[in-house]
Amino acid sequence: MARNRSLAVCICMFGIIMSSCASKAAPVGLMGAYRFQDGQVVSLRRSTGETLRYRHYNNGESGKLFHDARTRYLSGPGFGSRSPVELTVEFQVDIKGRAHGLSWKERDQPVRTASRIGTEVPIRFESDGEQLTARLDLPEGPGPHPAIVLLHGSGSDAGTEYLYNGDFFVAHGIAALVYDKRGTGRSGGAYTFDYQQLARDAVAAVRLLRARPEIDPGRIGLAGYSQGGWVAPLAASLSDDVKFVLVSYGMIESAVEEARLETRNLLRKRGVAEELLPEVDELTLAAVHVVASGFRQGWDRFAAAKRKYRKATWRKHLHGTPVDSFLKYPRWAVKLIGPRRAPSGLSWYYDSTAVLSELSIPMAWFLGEADESAPNELTIPQLRRLREQGKPYELILFKDAAHTMLVFEDRDGQPAYTGYAPQYFRAEVEHALRFTADTKPPFQQ
Repeated sequence: MARNRSLAVCICMFGIIMSSCASKAAPVGLMGAYRFQDGQVVSLRRSTGETLRYRHYNNGESGKLFHDARTRYLSGPGFGSRSPVELTVEFQVDIKGRAHGLSWKERDQPVRTASRIGTEVPIRFESDGEQLTARLDLPEGPGPHPAIVLLHGSGSDAGTEYLYNGDFFVAHGIAALVYDKRGTGRSGGAYTFDYQQLARDAVAAVRLLRARPEIDPGRIGLAGYSQGGWVAPLAASLSDDVKFVLVSYGMIESAVEEARLETRNLLRKRGVAEELLPEVDELTLAAVHVVASGFRQGWDRFAAAKRKYRKATWRKHLHGTPVDSFLKYPRWAVKLIGPRRAPSGLSWYYDSTAVLSELSIPMAWFLGEADESAPNELTIPQLRRLREQGKPYELILFKDAAHTMLVFEDRDGQPAYTGYAPQYFRAEVEHALRFTADTKPPFQQ
């Protein structure tokens, strides 16, 4: 999903790092897009536990909102602090607990008010025999509206509650459909990393939109985030009804390459010389091959690499990585525990090269050059080559943005997130407007 770090569920090689949410959650009826009287837009979506997170469309500012009393929430300085209180948000709700507006009071500033944008329509739809739960957010006006289906990342959190990007599309006249992936939230089926299955689910969502009278069937696209960057182009290749694709912080290369590049970059940061990294690759890929086979094959290859580099000076820098677990524990222990922790059905060797070479629909890729979770050092030149070949693919780079387009400050060697790349939300919306408009004005970043 489109994910901030506090909600992140990301594949880190072949382990899954998940944040846990408290059992008590923030009220769903408060979540959505709000427009201030001066036209600025803010999205409010669920964070961990009872908290919400706000995200400003206009400047990328973001902070966590902590429940205080009834419909009042408080936020402190920075990305996740509660105190000292610098912002008070009070929701105006109806008798069903659904907000129709809010007041926004920043310290030493006058109170501002904002109105709720759009209409939410709960939907269930079928894909390959399973019922998936969705939320269709409709913009103001009679329609028929252009629309985007949002495909979030690898996490198991409910997309209908956490994925926020649709709020900004709705605020600018584009309907947005977000759904809980199979096996997550209130959707049926088994949670999976099978891109082919996830792509078929996305196509089913597009078919659902085409049948809705509020939607223009000729102006429907897909927006893929992180893992969705593999799934969205694949889904577009399965259906002529997909007219454009947006990809944010995704990759072209396979999950195997993601694992290799992540490990390389980590050891590079830990001071390992560049000429030694091919040795690291050999050990890493041997371990990944075991995982990709379901822990059934590749053990001899890994054992040989382990012996070959048993005295390598760089091995100590693998501490804390999944490869380190392979090195420390006996084979029987890894074979016992590994299948319980590795992603189910992951298309380890799938990359999007063939699909992108065949597609010829408008596409925009939004990538952060400081992204270490989905390394794009190979994806960027690949996209440039496709553009040179005449593909209608645009590449928008954000120099200081990490995964999920977060920007950060270095504090004692650790990243401290401060918000989102200021132009990212606007760039995503502007490209969607271009791709769905009869006349496409040039985008100015």
